[in-house]
Parts: sequence; C-alpha cells; structure tokens
Amino acid sequence: MGCVLLFLFCAAVQAGVVRGVVLEHASGLPLARARVRLDPIPAPGVTLKPLQGRAEKSGHFVFIDVPDGSYILTALREPYFPCAYGQRRPEGQGTPIVVTADSDLFAELRMYRQGAITGRVLDENGIGLSDVAVIAYRARLPLVSAGRAVSDDRGVYRVHGLDPGNYWVRTVATTLDDGTGLLPTWGPETLETREAHMQRAVLDSDTIDADLRPIAGRLFHLSGKVQCEPLPPEAPPAETRIVVTLTSETGRKSVEGGCNGIYTFQGLAPATYEVLATRGNGDAGFFELSLDHDTENGNVQLTPPPTVLIHVRPANTALTVIGKRQDLDESEPEQEIKPRTRLAPGHWELTARVAPGQYVESISAFGAIRRETVNAVLPPDWFTIFIPATRTVAEITVTVSNQAAQLDASVIQDGQPVPGAPVFLWPVDAAARRSLHGDRVVLADVKGHAHFDGLPPGDYRVLSTFDVSEMDQEILDEAAAQTIHVDLGQAASVDLAPWLAP
Repeated sequence: MGCVLLFLFCAAVQAGVVRGVVLEHASGLPLARARVRLDPIPAPGVTLKPLQGRAEKSGHFVFIDVPDGSYILTALREPYFPCAYGQRRPEGQGTPIVVTADSDLFAELRMYRQGAITGRVLDENGIGLSDVAVIAYRARLPLVSAGRAVSDDRGVYRVHGLDPGNYWVRTVATTLDDGTGLLPTWGPETLETREAHMQRAVLDSDTIDADLRPIAGRLFHLSGKVQCEPLPPEAPPAETRIVVTLTSETGRKSVEGGCNGIYTFQGLAPATYEVLATRGNGDAGFFELSLDHDTENGNVQLTPPPTVLIHVRPANTALTVIGKRQDLDESEPEQEIKPRTRLAPGHWELTARVAPGQYVESISAFGAIRRETVNAVLPPDWFTIFIPATRTVAEITVTVSNQAAQLDASVIQDGQPVPGAPVFLWPVDAAARRSLHGDRVVLADVKGHAHFDGLPPGDYRVLSTFDVSEMDQEILDEAAAQTIHVDLGQAASVDLAPWLAP
C-alpha cells in the first residue's frame, strides 16, 4: 500500500492543527529535512495560500493555525518519490484532508525511494568493462534521457533517481585503451531501438541484471576551424571565450577554442550531430551533419545571432512565448522569448501562454527549414522552428484564436462529488497537443468540479484517478477513458467516476 497514515482526531487543544512524521518506507527511519506542503483545494469564492515546512531531525512536522478548508498533504525529499496523504499506490496522488477550527490531525507519511536500474557492461568474453557511460531513457519517442551512470572497475553501473515506469538503457560510444571502438548499444546487445529490451523501474527497489554488451565498431573524429573576426585586444576575456559544443542523442561534449583556431572531437559513433559554437560577446555559429567517416571540414562561422521578431495574429494579442533549443541531447532549459531578442542559430521548440478564451493555432517561422538530417519523432508538446545562422533577422509568427472551447468535468462517486480528484485531459490530435503544450491535469474543487479552458476544437480523452501522477496512452486505454469532442468556441461537459487502478 502507498503511504501508511494514522488519522487521530482529538479534543480541540489548538485550532486548525496538522502534524505528523515523515519516515522511510523500507526502514521506518525518520526522514529529516523532508519538505512538507499543504496545498489547498480550490473552493468557489475562497482564496487560500499553500503552506510549507520541513520535517525536524526526528521526522516530525507541524502546521498550526491552518485556515478552514480542504488540503492535499505532501512530503518531498530527494531521492524519494513524493508521498501524499491517502495515496493508494506509491505512484498515485493524495486525497484531501478537511481542516476545521477544532481539527488536530496526525499523519504518518512513509516515503518510497526512487527506482534504479543496474547491471554490468560486458565485453565479448563476459568480462566487465569500466568507465563506460550508460544512459536510461523513458521507453517512448522522442527519446529523453532520464538518468546516467558510469560503470565501475567491475563493469557494474547503476542509474538511480528513476520514476516508476518502463525504460530503455544503452551505452555511449567508448574507445578502449587498445583503440577498439564501442558503438552506442541498446541493451542487451543491439543497435536498434525497436530491438531494445525494456526494463521496468520500481520504487524502493533496484531492477537488476540489465546487462549491456557494447558492439564493436569504428569510431570517427570531427574537426574544423572556428571562423570569426578577432575582437580588440582590450576586450574582456569573458567576451573572447569561445566554446564549441557537440550534441547527439547520447549526450554532449564541449571544447574551448580560439578565434580561427581548430577544434576536434574524438571517438564519435556514426550518428547525427549538431555543432554550436558560441563566443562570450554573443556571436554564434551552427551546423548539423550525419557523421559516417573522419571529417576535417567541420568549419563553423561565428556571426552575431539573428534578431528574432515575433509577430502576433491578431495584432495586439497579449501572450508570453516560451522556448528552448531543440538540441539532440534534449537537455536545454526553457526560457522566455522576448518580442525582439537574439537567439542562437539552430532548431528551437516554442510554445505560448495566452489569455483565457484563447488558444494557439500555430507558431511558424518565415522560410522554415525542416531538419532533414534527423530521422526522429518530433516532440509532441512543442511547435518547432529553425533559426538560420545566415540571416540578420528571423521572423516568427504566432497565430492565436479567440474561439477556444471549454470542458467542464464533474467527478462523482456514489452520487457524491469527489473533491480534490485529479482530472487528466489528453489531446487526441497532435496539433491540439502542441497548442496546449502537452496534456493537462486539474484538481477538482471542493464540489468535484474541474474546468478546462483554452482548448482547440477536437477530440480529448478524459480520465479522473488518484492512482497515477503522469498520464500516458497505455493508462488511458487500460482505464477505457472517455473520448469527448469539443467544437470551436463551444462548451462541453462530462461526468466522471474515479478510476481505480488494479
């Protein structure tokens, strides 16, 4: 069972008190310094602020003078999975507690350690190989790294900090001390994603024997010249510093270089790569290539990055554009994109936040260029554009519709509303998913009501459940989630009963 909880109501000694203890599930030992949150469930006409605290050395915590209302009580601490009051399963979500002026609640929260995948990296004779990097990916496309590890002197690796779910693991290209090249290899021994063995990460446990046998093959090098105009001798060192970064699906490498100097990357497997060179003063250069032989002509030209102009349709529509570089390693952070700013060249992923009653129809760039060198699944939660290095100005158009649809969901069980029930909304169409920047989840208010605004027209799958924290197509199918159609500018409604996972 999820978190073991003790519910003790006592005579009113102190108004509105929520107290408890945070323990490690496996050992029962107290988890000092765990963060504890009381998040209010929305109620019409009432505004309550979240309350936060930390467990003491003994694992105990207390919130005093808690305003009347319904709350979700959650404990968080790395490397443990979040634990909430009322969780039925470790990966599920909490159920509400009701606090009144004469409440004195004691809750025992037992936290599960996050999952790990471990195994050995073996050579052709079954002997462990040391210093080989291993990456774990969620078993879905596009590939996104979930954790890394390096094999020890026995060839043993352990990727930890994993949420429960299915994963693929593979090695990174490696050159052995005798010059033998090892290609990036999916477990147990394949170069193809479709043939990779799936590993299941479980909380409070290690998934063992996820062995990998890297396949030998030729590795290559890439070198080139960083072409640029030298800065004045009096320029600060921070402005003259040049960094060349190489990214692929298996990670990134960086080297420092000089203006009109040569950079080199060794031990590269046949794959698609991106090269981004940046100088401290803002100059940048970019190119991509499919590498299948030694290459010395990877020249990159540093120039001032293009100024990005954002056009909004209809004009004067207020919005905020968020973006990140779509490098092959998928590790770039998000940032706000101002209406007139400079962006480094390359592929970018964009989304936009708009006002209620609106949704994003599209985000496009003038003279858009498709990524021809990569046979990859496009990210389903972003609009993708290309910023060319050869232009001084790049124009982006964000088209917004003022005819967003709405969906109201009522969560009811045994004829009664279910307050605080998570309601998941999954766009069926890829265009709607990009517009919404993924799927959505809303907690039902104290009357069991959840409202979704800003929806593009189309089909959506809707599910209410306390038993998962993340939604995917497999769970929707298992739960036989309803499909609801919403029309342009119209409102729809649906009644839901909470689904209990087996």
